[in-house]
Amino acid sequence: MLRLVEIFPSFQGEGLLVGVPQVFLRLVGCNLECSYCDTPEARAEPESCRVWGWEGDMESVANPLPDAEVLRRIEASWGPMMHSVSLTGGEPLLQAEALAGVLPRFKERGMSIYLETNGTLPGELRKVLEWVDWIAMDLKLPSALGGRDLLEAQLEFLRVAVARRVFLKLVAEERTPLEEVTGFCRRITREIPGAGEIPFVLQPVSVRLSPLEGPEKEVATGVPRMPGGASPAPGISPPASAGHSWRVGLTARRAAELAEAVAAHFREVRVIPQLHRAWGIK
Repeated sequence: MLRLVEIFPSFQGEGLLVGVPQVFLRLVGCNLECSYCDTPEARAEPESCRVWGWEGDMESVANPLPDAEVLRRIEASWGPMMHSVSLTGGEPLLQAEALAGVLPRFKERGMSIYLETNGTLPGELRKVLEWVDWIAMDLKLPSALGGRDLLEAQLEFLRVAVARRVFLKLVAEERTPLEEVTGFCRRITREIPGAGEIPFVLQPVSVRLSPLEGPEKEVATGVPRMPGGASPAPGISPPASAGHSWRVGLTARRAAELAEAVAAHFREVRVIPQLHRAWGIK
């Protein structure tokens, strides 16, 4: 049985596979408290899981959900265009044992599995690795964790993750220390053979705008906020945060500086803001 915050169909909004259609399972629980966290609601278990449809309709289902119910809900949103099931959170691997019970059933139905993780639980990854196709691994710098250094755990995690299609993702703020980025990149490529060929995505932090800033306020991509936080048109998931818009919280100049530092160690570097924030979808 899985403890879930929500289940919903949408388009991947960040990372290397931005834009692909997926069915998302947002699992309860997280072992970190990052300064830029944009899903704090995933830390505490709600009494019920919200199940969304493409039209914005929502149903509540009591937690935890039996495997058969989770599978039924996913199949209700699945179709030929779907790329994969996205396991997100929070930190999905906190429920690795429960996932090991249900993931084989997804794979039996031809569903690919895309894992979004903070990359700090290598032992838990080993429990589900055989059913995972893609791993989006966040790098967690000390500056985002109040000085806590998780590099050793992340190195061990990546040594396991390289058995699958993996890419690294780093949420970048204007204040992200260049020396921390350089230090992480140097250690990873020095200690893990071939790591320099792993795609590396710099993700500018998204900054929430208050509704008081006006309905005409635009995010950095030029997409206007819906007046009054109105629901989107049919066929689009509900707004990620009704009544709010988001902007990219990183200047192009700083992004270029960070990208240059990463490119000294990784061959493929991309800067990709969060599409779903600009679009106003989940």
